[in-house]
Amino acid sequence: MTTAQLAPYLSDVEGALHSALNEFTEPAWLYDPVRYLFEGGGKRIRPILTLLACESVGGERAAALPAAVAVELLHNFTLVHDDIMDSSDKRRGRDTVHVRWNQSAAILAGDVMMGMAMRLLMRSAHHAPRPLDVIDAFSTGLIEVCDGQALDLAFMDRDDVTPEEYFTMIEKKTARLLEMSVAIGANVGGATNGRVQALRNFARLIGIAFQMQDDILDITGSEAFGKSPGGDIVEGKRTWLMLECARRVREDLDARPEHTALIATFFADNGLGREHVTDVISMMDAYGVTQDATALVEKFTNDAFEHLHHVPQSPARDLLEVLAKMLMARSV
Repeated sequence: MTTAQLAPYLSDVEGALHSALNEFTEPAWLYDPVRYLFEGGGKRIRPILTLLACESVGGERAAALPAAVAVELLHNFTLVHDDIMDSSDKRRGRDTVHVRWNQSAAILAGDVMMGMAMRLLMRSAHHAPRPLDVIDAFSTGLIEVCDGQALDLAFMDRDDVTPEEYFTMIEKKTARLLEMSVAIGANVGGATNGRVQALRNFARLIGIAFQMQDDILDITGSEAFGKSPGGDIVEGKRTWLMLECARRVREDLDARPEHTALIATFFADNGLGREHVTDVISMMDAYGVTQDATALVEKFTNDAFEHLHHVPQSPARDLLEVLAKMLMARSV
């Protein structure tokens, strides 16, 4: 299986997204930023997950298509607001919405995308045997993504964040949107509670594995994937690798003074100068952190596929596995 087999799903999403955007045009000051955002492209992973989840439980793709677009609107709503909070100037190689217009326009564009998403979601929900389950999956997903972003921001003011707290944060901020995507599709498709949960578990674990792998790529030299090596270290991000390394250094009675100093400075200054990146990566390797992180990614990925295989085999289920593998390989 290749990307060619996913092409019809992407085409359906793009077509439905285009139609949805054409429903909302005035006032231009409000809707032009929304259109600009989507003109920048995107992988559309989440809406494709929604469609595949629906088909994997015997549902009709067309029934889930409005909900799939709603999922993509929600995802992009979070990106617009995240860019403001992170003071990001670029998104997908273009000016962010708040840079191209202003913060007020960007905030309002994000807000209206939520209203657009709810309207589209309702069009799919009425196909579900339990429409409220579709609404609940969407609203819970939104709340937990916000919870995750709040945790991520709060971590920057703390020097005692634990690796366990990191998992809670990425589960909410990153994995929950993937979980929400499949839950909505499965419910629209009329899945049993057991199959909905199996798909939820699959997507959540893939989301966690994906974020952890992203953290690993940051320190393993991966500019081909759009990551400047050591960027997370410079920016003071509380990744599992940094938090676990800090724990091991602090618990090591024979820790080298320079390692102790690096950890202390990282948390005190919310990051380190780029000249220290190599030293931090060497420290992580010395404590076995990078190797253990890689093993965790493999475990989460394998566990995800075990849950997926609780759903009966079908072309759509096979494509869910293919899409997850492509996501982990950064080939989609």
